Amino acid sequence: MKELIKIYLNPKENLTYVKNNPQPYGKLFFFYVLPFSLFPILGYLIGFTVLKDSYISSLSKFIEMLKADPKASVLTIQYATKVLTMIQNNDTVKMFSFLFIAWLFEIFKPIFLTGLVYFFGKAFGGEDNPLKVFNLVVLAVIPVWIAGISYMVNSPVNAFLMFLSSFYMFYLIFVGAEKVLGIPSENSKNFQFIVVIVIFYVILSGIIGLLQTNLMEKIL
Repeated sequence: MKELIKIYLNPKENLTYVKNNPQPYGKLFFFYVLPFSLFPILGYLIGFTVLKDSYISSLSKFIEMLKADPKASVLTIQYATKVLTMIQNNDTVKMFSFLFIAWLFEIFKPIFLTGLVYFFGKAFGGEDNPLKVFNLVVLAVIPVWIAGISYMVNSPVNAFLMFLSSFYMFYLIFVGAEKVLGIPSENSKNFQFIVVIVIFYVILSGIIGLLQTNLMEKIL
């Protein structure tokens, strides 16, 4: 944990630790992916229960805002309305089904991102080492998971924190591209690499998010 803090405080100086001391897949999954991916789920759970009244109020306003916007997606309105109904009815079965599916998609996040970083990393001259890629990606995703605790409030604060943590995630991957994966900085290859990663991540995340929404709507 101390090494994690050092890396987050000064990634340019300390990310070489990941390159020189890659952790095995099992340790990464059970000691980092599983526990840290629960932060967003805990955020949802607190919002649905402890902060229920506030969450219902903010979600109701959000739905009304969507209904007033002619360009708003009907699917989004239907989905948000079903989530609101679930919370209002205190439907425990649907709630925990929702949380479980959300957790599965959170667990899938570093796996999906690892595939992107590994594929494009090699294309830009990086080392062919999937274990180091997974180490770097898990390290980069952890701040996003921790920021996910803000899901307890359905407000611009949550959106702002998720934006900042996602920006920092890509920054860590950008620095790690050279420090861990060995992508050369000559001719801005490491910069080109992170631009490609961001573009594909945003596109594919949108597709995966739509799949998640459709799946959750069915259980709601």
